Amino acid sequence: MNDYLKSITPDSLSGILFALEGIAGAVVLLNGPAGCRYYHTSVSESQMIRQSELDPINYNQRVFFGQARIPSTFLDGSDYVFGGRKKIMEALEMIKKSVRYSVIAIVNTPGAALIGDDLLGIVQSVFGDISVITIETPGYSGDLCEGFETGTIALINNVDPPKMEIREKTVNLLGVSIFHKYYSGDIIELKRLLSLCGITLNCVLCAGATVEEVSELSSAALNIVLHPEYGIKTALHLNGLYDTPYYICEGLPIGFEATERFIHDICELLGCDSAAAIDVCEQGRADAYMHISRVNSLHGLPKGARISAEGTYCELYGYFRYFFEYFGMLPNASSVFCPRADYMKKDLEEYLNSYGLADVLTRDVFSDTQSEIVFASGFTIAQLKSSGKIFVGVENALPSLGYTDVIPKTHLGVSGSLLIAEQVINSLIF
Repeated sequence: MNDYLKSITPDSLSGILFALEGIAGAVVLLNGPAGCRYYHTSVSESQMIRQSELDPINYNQRVFFGQARIPSTFLDGSDYVFGGRKKIMEALEMIKKSVRYSVIAIVNTPGAALIGDDLLGIVQSVFGDISVITIETPGYSGDLCEGFETGTIALINNVDPPKMEIREKTVNLLGVSIFHKYYSGDIIELKRLLSLCGITLNCVLCAGATVEEVSELSSAALNIVLHPEYGIKTALHLNGLYDTPYYICEGLPIGFEATERFIHDICELLGCDSAAAIDVCEQGRADAYMHISRVNSLHGLPKGARISAEGTYCELYGYFRYFFEYFGMLPNASSVFCPRADYMKKDLEEYLNSYGLADVLTRDVFSDTQSEIVFASGFTIAQLKSSGKIFVGVENALPSLGYTDVIPKTHLGVSGSLLIAEQVINSLIF
């Protein structure tokens, strides 16, 4: 419970919804009360904007209630006693008649799962033979990562991609969610670096992919699992279906060294030349050095400055290595998101322990941080500010404080390494 009391912590239901909402043109019907909808709708709409103006008249049907994404059945007390079949059918009939969609899904909230309505039977009575994704048990107390993979695998099973001829030097990207703050910028950057090596990005599953792209999953020569917590089960599932090999990132490509390692590993697996992408990394190093050196010559910074971060174990591993090895900054405290998704936990513990920093994982940002900079969600930053902490907050996750990113940003690859350098420098001198 401690993890849920400290912050806004999305659960398995959130993971399912964000996975299915990450398909272009998807309509995801939430079977539940009004209170379960607003947060998820707001996050999804902010990450994948569906309407260009905030006009509730555009979506004035009862199931949308003025918001463009994640319609709801709006269950009330009597529905939990007598069943929600009527409201579910009304919502599905409205979607069928008046909404354009590429795929339809209906997801129970935890409370609705207890009612016992036959979702599949209701869907078939409305749509007949048209395939609709139904998820009746959202996982209750499971975490976001677990729910996300429940959604991705349900989508794959629904689309049932045919076995296709393998296209050489073509990859899918797994483990990317629209809940990742900079997901669109991450994709742009990785696509750019891979293309320099002659590698084509085929499908980014559940992060903007079309149904057509999902149907071509089996044509990729390799599945890249970017965030292991969000993609390992999916990679194994696809390997079982199509025997597609997969590469799991041992820490995100945050920083120049990690980016070069990522590029080298992928190119080695696919038999590609990494030289052009490595050249871009080297140029990025040179660009960052000039600015860091000027600051260091005046202030001695960023070396020795304390820094804390929030994220999954995989994300923290990437951030702390970059902060410590490149900037000479000292990791001070951490807040682990989805701690049960512990794929990189041992690696992170061993890395920190090797430099006498083992207590970083036991020192919590909410109570123990004495850092000059904190990389965290907007909610965490706001909470720390309200408690009187003096530091500079840099957003690296949702929920956001509300800054609108017109230009796609990333903390991955060369562009991400430069952005982090910019954020660190400006955090320390202003």
